[in-house]
Amino acid sequence: MGAVLDFSTPHVLRNEREYDAAVAEIDDLLDRKKLTRREEERLEFLTVLVQAYDEEHVRFGEGDVSPQEVVDFMLAQRGMTRAQLAPLFGGRSRVSDFFNGKRPLSMGQVQKLRAALGISADLLIAAPAAPRGSRAARKRRWALTNGEAADPEQ
Repeated sequence: MGAVLDFSTPHVLRNEREYDAAVAEIDDLLDRKKLTRREEERLEFLTVLVQAYDEEHVRFGEGDVSPQEVVDFMLAQRGMTRAQLAPLFGGRSRVSDFFNGKRPLSMGQVQKLRAALGISADLLIAAPAAPRGSRAARKRRWALTNGEAADPEQ
């Protein structure tokens, strides 16, 4: 386990270093078979802090996370590789095409990924994306941030 956060003076998580330490401590506590009452309370406390940090600093559902990033994240969480998706996708070339952005997921693949990895279909179905650094992508992000509709074709 990494460094334990000092909460002798309680405070919110102020930076990514504290966030990472809190997440590491949560993981350590969750890996234990049995927790003392004090450890249970610490786990609950750290979970609240991490949730608050996430709500303020992490923006989900605003187009910043691609279906490929979501699938990669879930694979890493489960200790799986992309190659293990071949049976779900219908072959290794389809897995490769998906991760290289050449092929969107079919509805069947979305359903299989949802069942196998527990990923919400909303995160797997993406609007056709412009390259991340393109003018259209920047315009879309600006519109989302400012609550306006954007036509990426303009």
